[in-house]
Amino acid sequence: MKIHRAKLKIPWPFFEVNVFIIESKNEYVLVDTGLNYQDNFKALYEFVNNTCGFDRIRLIFLTHGHPDHYGNIREIFQKMNFKIPIVLHPKDKERVVDLPKEIRKEGAVFAYEYLIKNGVPEEKLEIIRQQTKSYFTSKYRIEENDISFCEDINIGDSSFKVFHTPGHTPGHAILYNEKEGIAFVGDHIFSKGLPVPLLFFTKKEERFQNLPSWIESLKILEKLEIGVAYPGHLEPINDVKGVILKMKTRVEKMKKKTYDIISQRPMTIYEIGQKLYPQVPDEFWSFKFSEAQGYIDLLEKEKIIKSSEENKTIYYEKI
Repeated sequence: MKIHRAKLKIPWPFFEVNVFIIESKNEYVLVDTGLNYQDNFKALYEFVNNTCGFDRIRLIFLTHGHPDHYGNIREIFQKMNFKIPIVLHPKDKERVVDLPKEIRKEGAVFAYEYLIKNGVPEEKLEIIRQQTKSYFTSKYRIEENDISFCEDINIGDSSFKVFHTPGHTPGHAILYNEKEGIAFVGDHIFSKGLPVPLLFFTKKEERFQNLPSWIESLKILEKLEIGVAYPGHLEPINDVKGVILKMKTRVEKMKKKTYDIISQRPMTIYEIGQKLYPQVPDEFWSFKFSEAQGYIDLLEKEKIIKSSEENKTIYYEKI
């Protein structure tokens, strides 16, 4: 088996996304596609053609439904004039297909009301509108009937197991080859830092709890014998269990910091995020809010904090 990697540009922190081709006995699988951004498709086109050619790609495995990982598929289909089967977990399907406008509108209203209720100043929401407009634009969308899901992928003489690892997104999934001890882990773990559990509302529904789900999914990786993990960003990981330990230690540290902040006085999630990351520019308030929300979810599960509502605003305090 051979693993081929290309680094494609993205206009956000991390600055590059990894795209992989798995080669086994002259059969090929493309893992993620990068974002449709500036010269990215040209770079992807050259990478694939220098490795095998799009006509020899048996399927495209998407680790999750963020456009820096699936954004080039539509252009692949248009430029190549043929379609390649796509494997994506069904819980992320709604992130990559065109939902009816009324459903997305309901989701937008739900998100607006949720953020306002949790302390986000109304003037800040314009940032979210602009981010949503550029990040989840319909130009990336995939046709629903092009997507399927399977728990096993066999190429050449290599077998991969697909594990559902919700956290970064509800439908995040990884590919694992037990024989060679390798895994394609998407945005579930990185060689440094912590995957951001960004809030995302596609439609009006119960909010997905990113951070508790991500921690639970770490147990899957801990049970696997992984010699090398290939993440969606940054460099391959040779010490998976060591990286997971560092991440869990960081979570415990930030959870305690969150509790200490709440112990001062009742606060909204927005206020907690601002205090957790005072050094982070305010334009990234959504990152700070998402992080704070994650630690609030963990503390609520431990039943050591409580919430109350006053003047249509939710505050958290220690019990």
